[in-house]
Amino acid sequence: MAATNAVWGIDIGQCALKALKLRPAADGKLEAVAFDVIEHAKILSQPDADRDELVSSALEKLASRHEWQGDSFVIGVPGQQTFARFCKMPPIDLKKDAKKIHDLVRYEASQQIPFDMEDVVWDYQVFASEGSPDIEVGIFAIRKDLIRKHLGFFSAVGIAPTAVQAIPAALYNFCTFDGQATAEPGKASVLIDVGSQNTDLIIIEPRAAWTRNIPLGGNSFTEALVRAFKLSFAKAESLKRSAATSKYARQIFQAMRPVFAELVAEIQRSLGFYSSTHRDVELREVLAVGNAFRLPGLQKYLENNLTVGGGVRKVEKFAKLVPSATINAPQFTENILSFGAAYGLALQGLGLARIHASLLPAEMARIAVWGQKRPYFIAAAAALALAAGVPWIANALDMQKLTSDSSQAHRQKTQSILQEARGLKKRFGEASTDTASRENDVHNLLKLQEQKLIVPRLFALVHESLPPPNPPDLAEAKSAAALKAKIQSDPKKYSRALRAQLLIEVLDIEYADNVEGINLSPGGGSVPPPTPGGLAPLGAATGGQPQGGEGGATAKKDPGFLVRIEGRLLYGTIRSEASRWLEDYFGNLRKRLTEAGLGFYVPADDPRDRSRRFISEPAIGSYFKDAGGGVPPAVPIAGTPAGTPGQTARAVDPATEEDARADWRVSFAFKVRLGDMPPAPPEGKK
Repeated sequence: MAATNAVWGIDIGQCALKALKLRPAADGKLEAVAFDVIEHAKILSQPDADRDELVSSALEKLASRHEWQGDSFVIGVPGQQTFARFCKMPPIDLKKDAKKIHDLVRYEASQQIPFDMEDVVWDYQVFASEGSPDIEVGIFAIRKDLIRKHLGFFSAVGIAPTAVQAIPAALYNFCTFDGQATAEPGKASVLIDVGSQNTDLIIIEPRAAWTRNIPLGGNSFTEALVRAFKLSFAKAESLKRSAATSKYARQIFQAMRPVFAELVAEIQRSLGFYSSTHRDVELREVLAVGNAFRLPGLQKYLENNLTVGGGVRKVEKFAKLVPSATINAPQFTENILSFGAAYGLALQGLGLARIHASLLPAEMARIAVWGQKRPYFIAAAAALALAAGVPWIANALDMQKLTSDSSQAHRQKTQSILQEARGLKKRFGEASTDTASRENDVHNLLKLQEQKLIVPRLFALVHESLPPPNPPDLAEAKSAAALKAKIQSDPKKYSRALRAQLLIEVLDIEYADNVEGINLSPGGGSVPPPTPGGLAPLGAATGGQPQGGEGGATAKKDPGFLVRIEGRLLYGTIRSEASRWLEDYFGNLRKRLTEAGLGFYVPADDPRDRSRRFISEPAIGSYFKDAGGGVPPAVPIAGTPAGTPGQTARAVDPATEEDARADWRVSFAFKVRLGDMPPAPPEGKK
């Protein structure tokens, strides 16, 4: 349901703050009540600019110029500070399985967002067409430190926003609501917003979106002039803005030509990637926004070099705003190319946006909601006070009448009523103090939240305990291709035999009611003995049956987890050295697993009883040479067809294509007991 009060959309750009205040009008249109454009004294990205001071100054000017008490605010954050991914989900009935889609998106977000989920604010938007099983989800995120700093500027002037949105999503909302983009199925519009420092590229489909941030903008043209003419940044910016009327226009545009070419190349590369993954979508036209398109020649250059049939059109008119003195003001018409984001932000506050996900932190959102409801609470309190006063006044009048009446019958009736009232009051007091059952319900709800972070923490500790590879700069490679390239750059430095890496292939965590009853000693029964080659099969534990029994009524309750790890060790060819490396790693892991405050711990082994082990002896064996009947099939030499005469098959690493026959195959297991680690016994006692 659309809001009836006015909403401000505020976009703080590198050059200026743009604000637009909208409210609903007739026939589904909107009225622009007020606007403002406050240019910063310096561009925020200039080396000598104090960004915090400039942003604070602009917001103070906005707050002092306008009447905004009682209005709502939706603020934007730059696309380069946010994370956005659009991905397809399995077909799901949104009405019946709303919770399932939330769980799926949360899992997808944890895989896609390149930060710890505790360090980001994130939300999502579901795109679905009625009658179609296809579901696409947009995931949006921003680091908490960035959004809190951004919100700090607004709280300093007393503004509490109701939502925070990424600028690309706000532009999508603006174009879909205002009718700027095509609404035909299978067609899409391309929106290009050239800002001061970055360019946002948004592909707008009727029921989907796709975005990319390009690190080129208006400042790139200014910096080209700085280099070409040896000017200061401020003078180059002034020269760029007056290029059309300058007598040196030809030299100016010649200096900026490489930036034109680079920008077009990046845009075309992005469009090519989108088209290769969305072959059923036709790109109809390019929409241009941002004050950088006031630069002469930019629109024409894009039109001549982009492979989009409909040409390039500047968005210089808003179709859904009713004519008024506000939008006819000269300052508004001069800057109309830069008001699209503020327009889209205000739409979200009015409840008219297609993407309504918000990056406002939960604690700030609660404050905003309570602030909006404050007038209702005041009115409700006044009504309650009045309602409480009416019975008191009526009672006083009745008592006055009864005391003036000398009838004994009336007095007796009054006493009876009072006695009954006292009895009801007593029963009410007893019911009010009987809160045990309700406390039990609360405790049961809180228990649902306990220990939910144990398994993710176990996963993290296993990987955090790994020592850095040798040499440490191998950790800089974030993909298989990057790792392969680094190794090939210096095969001797990055020799596989010297790399000291444990590649974990399987990490299995299994819950057990009685973790102490699991026997980790070789041939103990609860965990199967090692297979040929020295490796125990993973996932073969029996679930924690007590040793020597079937787990009847006398079974001990000692809940915990059995953790089994299997992988490959790249460490020389001498088994004893590889074993020592593995022992060092496991010693580090054990140290991490006995830290306080984890909610779980690894107890110490009993040296007198091998059956009461909490850590298995690591099994290590050659990956191919000693694996007995479990040898994986050999892989042909890379680039050589199978069966080629004179070629010898060999095993290769699937990521780096190195010979993997000398890798060590390792596996071990350990038990984790739930609860806090007990204090160490006094010296001399066990």
